Amino acid sequence: MTSDLVEARADNRAVKLSLPLAQNIHDALKQDAARNQREVTEHIQRILAEYAIDKKLIPQEDAARLQLMWRLVERAVEAAQRICRDGGFSPAITLNAIRACMEKPDWVAGYREFVQDDIYKNGNPLKGVINREIGFRIRAGIGGKVVKTADGKAATAKVLGEIIQSYTPMDAFDPKAVQA
Repeated sequence: MTSDLVEARADNRAVKLSLPLAQNIHDALKQDAARNQREVTEHIQRILAEYAIDKKLIPQEDAARLQLMWRLVERAVEAAQRICRDGGFSPAITLNAIRACMEKPDWVAGYREFVQDDIYKNGNPLKGVINREIGFRIRAGIGGKVVKTADGKAATAKVLGEIIQSYTPMDAFDPKAVQA
């Protein structure tokens, strides 16, 4: 995964790869993904990205950028889990976790470094990359169940004056997923 791929993901042009896996390998990866609170495809992507970084197959700048995003996202997930453990779960868990992160100057500085712009500015494709990842990983990290609209689609809540413009509200979480 290079910065070109990060940029491509911002434009929804991710490279798709299909590969057959032996059932026992798939099962093992699925179990490992669950332990890491990831979906199996996300987990495989992470394994491959870490391999490319470890083997120095991508430029150090690209590796550092990916690792920065991972750290920021993981801290947002940890904030959401902490909020849930402390009894503060609400449908706005994603927004509340981001707000908790915004209280940490080093998190804000890292976010600014990742998006390479004013963190409140709309229209930055790099914000889309990280913000979607934060939302997706928070849902997975708390075992969240999204609020559905009458037609069965995930609901969306709009916000102003935040680094995100919207989030998917959740109506429940899995207490087992947020255990320390």
